[in-house]
Amino acid sequence: MVTRTLPRQRIRTERLFFTSMAVAMALIAFIGFIPTYYFASAFHAPPLVPLAHLHGMVFSAWMLLYLMQNGLVLADRRDLHRWLGTAGAGLALVVFVVGVWIAIDSGHNGRGTPGRDQPVFLINPLVNITWFGALAAAAVWRRAEAGTHKRLMLLATIALVTTPLARISRMLGSSAPPPIGGMFLSDLLLVALIVFDLRQRGRLHPVTLWVGSAFLVSQPLRVAFSHTDAWQAIAHSMLA
Repeated sequence: MVTRTLPRQRIRTERLFFTSMAVAMALIAFIGFIPTYYFASAFHAPPLVPLAHLHGMVFSAWMLLYLMQNGLVLADRRDLHRWLGTAGAGLALVVFVVGVWIAIDSGHNGRGTPGRDQPVFLINPLVNITWFGALAAAAVWRRAEAGTHKRLMLLATIALVTTPLARISRMLGSSAPPPIGGMFLSDLLLVALIVFDLRQRGRLHPVTLWVGSAFLVSQPLRVAFSHTDAWQAIAHSMLA
């Protein structure tokens, strides 16, 4: 009896963890974009261009889908989870395309924080959306392996919420530039996954170890690379 109950308890705990992370990231996305999107009029924010509206809708749709997918697994409705996952793969592609589009368009048209060095800043949204696209694609490819799939999707969404986390860091009065603050706060989400793995498995899942490590290493690398002549040339060509 014990040997049958224990795995079910572990499965339940794992599902609760990933659903809780989905709830936390949905709240992060909502809070981060309250002043400029969800309640923009209340904060007297500048009017949004159509592309920004499209980005907001697509981004919101992903966060809701990710939350719903984890909720379906928690409710043991894996049939609906798999069915909805087909639409989710298409939505992930749209999120990636629109994310790249708005990053370049915003830099080209000078939208965002006044006085921001657009070529230097551009690397941050592009790296974040590239992480999302690559990890979401890998998650779809490895969808038959539950432990791998759910961690890849979690890390993909962590990359996506780095932007609202950057805004939240500014709301909290952080003295660090918003991209740095966003990276630091996103690392706390990765730490939560690390702690969960160690407590539940006694060791890190390979995705947590290798993809998480690459995620961390990419952060100082992008900051350093953003100031190189090579990146400046690439950025200026995209923003021309």
